[in-house]
Amino acid sequence: MVEEKILIELSKKGDVEAFTSLLRSCENRLKNTAFTLCPEEIEDLLQETYLAAFQSIRRFRSNSSFYTWIYRIMLNIAYKKFHKKKQKETLIGKLLKKTSSHPNSSIEPHQKEIVRSAISRLPLKYKEVITLYYFEGLTLSEIAEHLKVNEGTVKSRLFNAKDALKKIIEPFE
Repeated sequence: MVEEKILIELSKKGDVEAFTSLLRSCENRLKNTAFTLCPEEIEDLLQETYLAAFQSIRRFRSNSSFYTWIYRIMLNIAYKKFHKKKQKETLIGKLLKKTSSHPNSSIEPHQKEIVRSAISRLPLKYKEVITLYYFEGLTLSEIAEHLKVNEGTVKSRLFNAKDALKKIIEPFE
């Protein structure tokens, strides 16, 4: 973390090598996210994200980790690419399809499909917290940072999302 702070400060002063080191530290996670969000435009999304991050690194306030900050930039760029609300829901759906098809999962394919289908029926604010919590593995406070809401709001949305999922899935059990 100390090294990250030093690299951020150097990057703010225009040090391209320091910025490149920051990118390398989260490159695999960003590539996986880009693949999930825009499989046909991975390189474009990554390049736009890296460029936007480099152009705005001086405004980075270190309230979060570099990864959290650049991840949010990538999501914003992806949301712009899917500018309509319905397309945003498709974006979250793509995230869920990737993460819920984990090869080591003991869930049957038809059960996965039921869960995917149930999640796709949730409002966007619930899909976001489900995705970030269960599939991205973020903590409640990290999700609050990502979504720019209070941690209590995240807890409430997560509770409501799980409750809604339970009601949707129960008839299939």
